[in-house]
Formats: sequence, C-alpha cells, structure tokens
Amino acid sequence: MAIFLWIWQWLSPLCLFVGGFYLVECGDTLSLILGGVSAFIGLLIGIFGWGETVPPRWFWVKSATELAGNRVVTALQYAFQFFFIPPTVMGLIEYFG
Repeated sequence: MAIFLWIWQWLSPLCLFVGGFYLVECGDTLSLILGGVSAFIGLLIGIFGWGETVPPRWFWVKSATELAGNRVVTALQYAFQFFFIPPTVMGLIEYFG
C-alpha cells in the first residue's frame, strides 16, 4: 500500500486538474455518482493507509501544523482526491478517444 500511496501522491494533482476541468465543462450525473463511490473507496484507503504516511517520531521534520494531521483529515483528503478519478477517466476518454 505504501507504493500505491507514493505513486498517488504524484498522480493526484493531475487527476484533480483534469477531473475538475471535465466536471466544470460537462459534468453529468454519472460522473458525480461514480465520483461519490470512488470517494467512499478513497475514504477507506485514507483510514487504513494513514499509518503508511506518518513517519516515525525520530524522522519528523514537519511543522507543528503538519503534525496535527490525523486519520480523519487524511481520510477526507483521500476521499476528495478519489472523487475526481471517474471524471478524469471520462474526460481523457472524451478528449482523446
């Protein structure tokens, strides 16, 4: 799971941009429903994968506000990011397909 989360860290900004652009331009009900299902999956991944993103105490180099992140905030971030996966795929199919 750690490898997936590391790869997702690099893909999520692209997914947010393309999916957001597709939703603004031609968002439909199907993309919102699939986005909601995907957001629920992202919520579960955020809950169970939170421990993979927290470094051991002796490697902490974050500020005090970054250390305040907890399992709930991380899960909501992943849910928000995963919401844009279906619109991204639909947008890429529409634009390049």
